[in-house]
Formats: sequence, structure tokens, C-alpha cells
Amino acid sequence: MRVSFASKEWLTGDAPGSPQVMLGVTVAYSLTWLLLLLASPPLWFLPAGLRLGALWLTPTRRWGWLAAGEWAAMGGLAFFTGWHAFDQVFLTVVLAPWLTCAAVVLLVRGPAAQPLVDNPRRMLQLLGAGLVSAALLSPMPQQLMPGMAGESDGIGRIFAFLYGNFLGQLGLAPLLIFISRAELRRRLDLKFWLDTILQLLIALLVFLLIRQWRGLEPYLLLLAFAPIFFVGFRQGWEGAAVSVTALGLMMVGLLHLGIIAVDLRQLQLALAVVGGGGLVLGAASSELRRSHERLASRHHQLSVMNRALLASAGELRSVSQRLVRLEEQGQRELALELDYELGRSIHALSTRISLAFREVREEQMLRLLESMREQVREMQESLRRVLRQLRPSALDSHGLREAVGFGPLRDMLEDAGIGFETAFYGRLEALNDDAQTTVYRICQAAVREATRSELIRRLLIRIDVLPGVAQRLEVHIQIDVEVSPFLDFPIEPYPLPAITDRVLAQHGSYRVEALSPGIRHLVQFEEDPAFLL
Repeated sequence: MRVSFASKEWLTGDAPGSPQVMLGVTVAYSLTWLLLLLASPPLWFLPAGLRLGALWLTPTRRWGWLAAGEWAAMGGLAFFTGWHAFDQVFLTVVLAPWLTCAAVVLLVRGPAAQPLVDNPRRMLQLLGAGLVSAALLSPMPQQLMPGMAGESDGIGRIFAFLYGNFLGQLGLAPLLIFISRAELRRRLDLKFWLDTILQLLIALLVFLLIRQWRGLEPYLLLLAFAPIFFVGFRQGWEGAAVSVTALGLMMVGLLHLGIIAVDLRQLQLALAVVGGGGLVLGAASSELRRSHERLASRHHQLSVMNRALLASAGELRSVSQRLVRLEEQGQRELALELDYELGRSIHALSTRISLAFREVREEQMLRLLESMREQVREMQESLRRVLRQLRPSALDSHGLREAVGFGPLRDMLEDAGIGFETAFYGRLEALNDDAQTTVYRICQAAVREATRSELIRRLLIRIDVLPGVAQRLEVHIQIDVEVSPFLDFPIEPYPLPAITDRVLAQHGSYRVEALSPGIRHLVQFEEDPAFLL
């Protein structure tokens, strides 16, 4: 039977709950506990790391099976080693470590499993839970087994137990979390192993130098552990977890061979401090790497959205071009129809009134005909104004300069009592018909808006035609609308929809600025040969 503690179903509590599966998990945990207990050297107590990692990875509802496995292992070991006195000391030694560590993990982690420690906060929670549980258990050998072999003083035994427990947790718990996740195991590539091997070689070189020259120990010892920071920074907390375990195993081998001539407590303290710091730094590096990946993914999404927006903007411009084309064509056709139908009828009516005016001699009838003739003249004049608004004949016959400077726009402003000034620079005559029509309609929109307000006193139109890129002409339009300086409140600048539509159709830019007092409309676009009205 294949038993995996760190399967996704086990971690989430969704694994099948049959007694056979639970029993298999308990047996696997118990055997692993015994193997680590028998293989634990003086440097660290590896079963403590197995306990912490298993509790951290397992939901609370399944902790009973872990407790059964650990207590069964301890009971079996006591039976085979001849310790048959199941007294208070034995029960405390067997029960207290697991219960203490479980209580601390429950307080720190909560009831849900934590399959990852990929940020500094979670890593500190894991290491803090291990350190607190080790600190709570460290006085136990002094109180329960005062005659145990080891340190000559009680404080030394307490710290020896603390260091052994914490280093076992430091070396095995993060590694157990790492190997439990298939997506994390995929990070074990060539660069990962090269960084780890380089770290071990540096540590081995330092230990050999210390063995050769004992006087260098205060200066070089920490350099043997410093590469853990390097691996943690490059490979994240996963690299730091593998580095701490690999360095600890190498130190165990060197201690067994008698190569390391350094006090064991100094080695434990250095590995605890640097290893813990490397794991926290690695977690911070992992979080930074994930944030960069999320930022890159967000940038990719934004670039896709920008491309979609650009495509939508292109479609909107095309729609705007078609709308402007239809509007201009409709105005042309309407002007022709009005001139042909209504203009001809009004002209015929005027002719008949003139003929009747010659034949009638009665005074009352003459006055009536005279009134009708005046009304017909007003109708003709109104029709001419409407036709000039729809499509000014000066634009077709005399060009843009004449149409803007001396055409219907000037007449509209003079009728409204508004001063009008124009300024033209560049080759206006070189613009094609479409660009000239666009410029005229922009000016017409500004003039029409100005005539609707009684506060406007002067309007200035300046048109510049400059050489553009790819043999195009660049058009700059500045329209200054000046109001009375005696206003209580300034006029708020806002863009005109009619100008916005025309500028959008030409792929240009349009902005509105506030004058003192008044409003300035600034339009810029390039002559587009593909835009045919």
C-alpha cells in the first residue's frame, strides 16, 4: 500500500476515511519516526522536525492518527530497549512532546492545514511554533531525568535539548513541506542543485581551514553558514530548506569523521541563527518572485486589454468616419434637394407675385401683394442661410480661407453682435476637400455655440497648416472665445461634441483650455488621404 501524508486529499481532509488507509498512515509515520530517532546524531533531533512538519501539514481532525503513530513508536522502542516501567516519567516523556507541539501549532496555525510557508509571516509562524514548543519542552530532561548523561550543569542540558529539538525542526519541517508539493518539486533543476553544491563546497572549505588553523575559528566559522542566505535569495525558501538540511547532514558526517574541530554548541547556535534567517529571507524572496510573476501576468493582461482597446478605438474611429461621411453627404444632398425643390418653388412664387403686381391696380390688393413679396424675400433669404449652413458654396468655389474668413460664419457672428477675427498661416489651399470640410465644420461648431450665448464678445480663429510626416499636412486650429471681463463667475471650459466627433474621425487631438476670461479650443490632426467623404 502506498501511503502519502502530503497528498492534496490528506491535507484538505478529503482523503477516504477508511480504517485501512488511516492505519497505513499511522504505520508509515511510526516507522519514519523510529528511523529518524535511531539516525539522529548529537547535532539535531530529527523526529522533532517530523512531528512539527506532519502537524503543520495535517488538518486537526487527523492529528489523532499522528499521535497514535508517535506513541506506538515510543512504546515499541521502550519495550525492545528493556524499559518496562510505564511510570509517570515514561508517560510524560512519551505524551508531553507531542501534546505540547500540537497545542502550539494549533494556537499558531489554527485548525486548517498550511501546505505552504511561502511568505515571511508563515515561515515565522512555523519557526516560531517550533522554537516555542522546543523551549517549553527543554526543562523536561532536567526535571524528570536528572541523572541523564550529558552536560554537567542543568542550564547546559536545557539548552542542549532546546538546540537539538529546534535544529531538528529547522532541518526537517520546511523540507517536509517542500517535498510534499509536486509543483514545488519541479523547481529541483540544475541551477538549484548547483547553488546547493556551491554552498556545501564553501562550507567544507571553511571547516577544513578551521581544522588546519584553529586560530581562524572566530573569524571564519560563520562564513561556513553564510551561503545559506545566498541560496535562499536565489532559490527562495525551498532552496534554503534544502541548504539547511544538506549542510546539517554534511556537518554530521564531518563530526563523525572528526574533521570539524569546533564546539558542538557553537555549531548548533550558528546553524540555528543563520538557518532560521535564511529560511525567512528565502520566504521573502519567494514572495517577491511571486509578486513579480503576478505583476508580469497583470502586465500581460493589461497589454491584451490595451490591444483590445486599441482595436475598439480603431473601430470607433471607423464608425465615426462613416458617421461623418454620412452626415456630410446627407447635408449635401439635403442642400441640393432644398435648393431644387423649395428654392425653385419660392422663385416661381416670387415671379408670379411680381407679374400680379404689374396687373393689379387696386390699392388694397397692391399692399397685400407687397406684403407677400416681402415674405417671399424673407423666405428666400432664410433658405440661402440654411443652404450656406448645410454646404457653403464659398467652400467649393473660393476655398477654405474665403469660406471661414468672409462666409456664413462671419455673417452669423455679425448678426449676433460678436467680433470676429481670423488668421491663416501655411498652405491652406493644399489641403484636400475632406480636410477643408473638417476644418470648416470645426469652426462652424464653435461659431454656432458662441452665437447661443449673450456673454461672448469676440471670437478669434487661427488656422496653421504645417508639413507633417510621410508627405502629409498637419493642421493646427486655435479658436479663442472671449467673454465679458465683468462676469461674476468664469465660464467652465468643456469640449464640444461636434468638434470631438470630427477630431475623432481624423485621429487627431482636441483639448479645451480656460482663458482669462474665455475659452480656447485647440485642435490638431493630420490630413488623412484614406478618409474620403
